[in-house]
Amino acid sequence: MQTVVQVKLGLDGLTPTALVEKGRNLVEACTNNANVTLPADFLTNMAKAVDELEAANLRVLKNGGREDHLVRKERARDVAEWVRQLGGYVEAQCVGDAEKIASCGFQTRKRPSPVGLVDAPKNVRALRGKLPGTADLRWDRVKGRLLYDLYICDGDPLVEANWRLLLQTSKNYHTATDLTPDAVYYFRTRAIGTAGAGPLSETVNAKAA
Repeated sequence: MQTVVQVKLGLDGLTPTALVEKGRNLVEACTNNANVTLPADFLTNMAKAVDELEAANLRVLKNGGREDHLVRKERARDVAEWVRQLGGYVEAQCVGDAEKIASCGFQTRKRPSPVGLVDAPKNVRALRGKLPGTADLRWDRVKGRLLYDLYICDGDPLVEANWRLLLQTSKNYHTATDLTPDAVYYFRTRAIGTAGAGPLSETVNAKAA
C-alpha cells in the first residue's frame, strides 16, 4: 500500500447556503486555471446550477412551501453532482499534487491506495446514434476509476497517429456528435485511477447516423 493525496470534496453536512458559496468558490478557482482542463461550458453550466440553487434557497427562506423545499433539495443534489465531477477532473489531472489541487479550490486528504493501475474498460459498445451525425458509446464501469479517456479514429485504426482524444468524462457513456453521416468511426477508452492511466480497451466501431 502507498499513501496518496486525494481531493476532499467536503460536501458532508453543508447547508444549501454553504453549498452555494462552495460552488461559487470552485468555479472561480478553476476559471483560467492552467492546472485543470475541463470540457467546454463545464464551469458555465456549473455556475448556472449554483445560481438555480441560490434562487431555490431564497424562496424557501422567504417562507416557502413544501414544493419549494423539494425544488431546493433537487437543486442541491445537482450542485453536489457538479462538485463531484469537478473533483474527479481535478484529482485525475493534478495527480496527487496538493498545491495544484488547492489552486482549484479543493482541500486534500491522504489515504492508502493499492499500488497498481485500474483495469481496462470491458464490454465497450458503439452504436449508430439516434440523430444525424452521432454515435452512442457505452462501456462497463471500472472499479477505482476517476475519469475515462475516450478516443476516436476516422481512419485506419491500426495507425496510432489516426487516434485523437475525444474527451475525458466521469461517466461510462457518451454520444459522439458532429460526425460525418454514414462514415465509420472507431472508438476505444481507458480508465484513469490514482496510480495513473490503465490499459486501453478493445477497439469498436460504428457507422454514424
